[in-house]
Amino acid sequence: MPPQTREVVVQKNVPATMRDGTTLFSNVYRPAEGGPYPVLLTRLPYGKDIPSYTTFLDPVRADGSGYIVVVQDVRGRFASGGEFEPFASEYEDGHDTVEWAARLPGADGRVGMFGLSYYGKTQWQAAVTKPPSLLSMVPGITWGNHLNGAQMRGGAYELGTIYSWAVTTIAPDILFRRYRDDPQQLGRKLPELVAAIDTLQAGGGYDVLPLTKLPDPDGLTPFVREGFERGVDDGWWEQLNIDGRYGNVSAVTLHIGGWYDIFLGETLRQYAAMKEVAERRGTAPPRLLVGPWTHGNFGSTLGELDFGIGSSGILLNYRGDLADYHLRFFDATLKGREEALADRPPVEVFVMGENRWRGYEEWPPPGAREEVWHLSGGGSLTREAPSGEPDAYDYDPKDPVPTLGGSILMPQIYRAGARDQSPNEERPDVLCYTSRPLEHDYTVLGPVWVRLFAASSAPDTDFVARLVDVHPDGRAIGIADGIIRASARESYPEPGVISPTAPSPIKPGEVYEYRIDLWATGNTFRAGHRIRLEVTSSSFPRWDRNLNTGESGARSSRTEVAHQRIFHDPDHPSSLTLTTVEG
Repeated sequence: MPPQTREVVVQKNVPATMRDGTTLFSNVYRPAEGGPYPVLLTRLPYGKDIPSYTTFLDPVRADGSGYIVVVQDVRGRFASGGEFEPFASEYEDGHDTVEWAARLPGADGRVGMFGLSYYGKTQWQAAVTKPPSLLSMVPGITWGNHLNGAQMRGGAYELGTIYSWAVTTIAPDILFRRYRDDPQQLGRKLPELVAAIDTLQAGGGYDVLPLTKLPDPDGLTPFVREGFERGVDDGWWEQLNIDGRYGNVSAVTLHIGGWYDIFLGETLRQYAAMKEVAERRGTAPPRLLVGPWTHGNFGSTLGELDFGIGSSGILLNYRGDLADYHLRFFDATLKGREEALADRPPVEVFVMGENRWRGYEEWPPPGAREEVWHLSGGGSLTREAPSGEPDAYDYDPKDPVPTLGGSILMPQIYRAGARDQSPNEERPDVLCYTSRPLEHDYTVLGPVWVRLFAASSAPDTDFVARLVDVHPDGRAIGIADGIIRASARESYPEPGVISPTAPSPIKPGEVYEYRIDLWATGNTFRAGHRIRLEVTSSSFPRWDRNLNTGESGARSSRTEVAHQRIFHDPDHPSSLTLTTVEG
């Protein structure tokens, strides 16, 4: 039979009044006939008329499946009124919009939310306020704690993300709104912003100290400077973080992440938090989907590797695309059609290396176990006891190790994803610890972290750890990485634990133990491959450079060379912990 013809009605700029009187505007997509229908809502700062949200879910397609779809410009962005301050108004505005959407003509009072990144975070901020009409949500590649991959990671600032996001994505609309009644002034100001964007897109613009001197054409993004001046223990982050509030969320959740996404760690922490909530309440458990993806790229080619078309968001394990999974989930949670998910395991993760999807009942996978690999003399990574004299290198902030792919959200010239780290491994400030060739396939599927015993000549410095899959042809493909700022070590005491406290300098020459959280991965190291751990002190411009002086890079440009020593002996057993599963 030919497909059924369906008519969709699109209403542009539908107003919604928030509790403080500010009007926010939405595009509403509705089936022309029938109803009432559940509502699918997304709230974003990138323009409701710019179809970036269709990466996850096309409104017209959702309409055809019996949903009303609402796409809203958040406060201070594009058509909506008010002033934009990132995340500051999304709690109240999110709550008010959910309840407004539930009462739209043709709506049946049930609301689900969807969207990725910023508009994944707007879901959480709405959900913790307990809007009664919000029944389910699909937060994709997003975060809850700004200190774990959004503003900072391990105490280091996410310079590459924050600055490029602000200048290339947020600043243009602010400029156009500011001078919409003065086209001549706009014509004078626009070239300065375009020049800053072009510089970033070409791979420049980050090498500025102090950070507060980063170009901000016409003062469009003051929140960037303010963020770099806030430490780990600044109370501002507590206002925005979702940690400690997941118990308020009554919506059923589907979490979507990527092994090379900058918010992977938070995606997994959110899943764990909602799993605990569901177990305590005896309600439906959350679902989890993790592909080999980078931030916003759900294709099969990520960096220098292609994982096969079945890994992509357009053909998930040859069982439909991301939109199809969304609609199945909403059919089950908003329409009561539980059979829509009957053939899908609660947890689906793509395992790189073997390049196939695996299904589990929960995460981490049942039966997973931790295995410890020790750093040892001669640059070896071994299951045997550590030995050897400490290794040493010098870290110069004026010549940092360049960022090569990985879990980054930066201009495309940096090429996120699976990248060969060989060029960096030739540098004297990068230490490599490598296993013997593996006799059998070795599957890592779960948390990855490093216990590092190190000393520095500086009162503060950074340590970066990177897990690498060394192929028989010599390619050294980065799998996962992490960083710890020495002065922030007490704020990140264990993998997955964030406990903000005042910075604490280190004593030069004294050995300290650091826990570096590499979050997690899904990768099978094939027989004949080798496992490698890189240790260094920078990845620039992803993370801001530690000046090695104890002074803040937001206010100082003075640098010193740090003399670093990495210990691996019975008293200082530096190690890599991998979570492994069978076959």
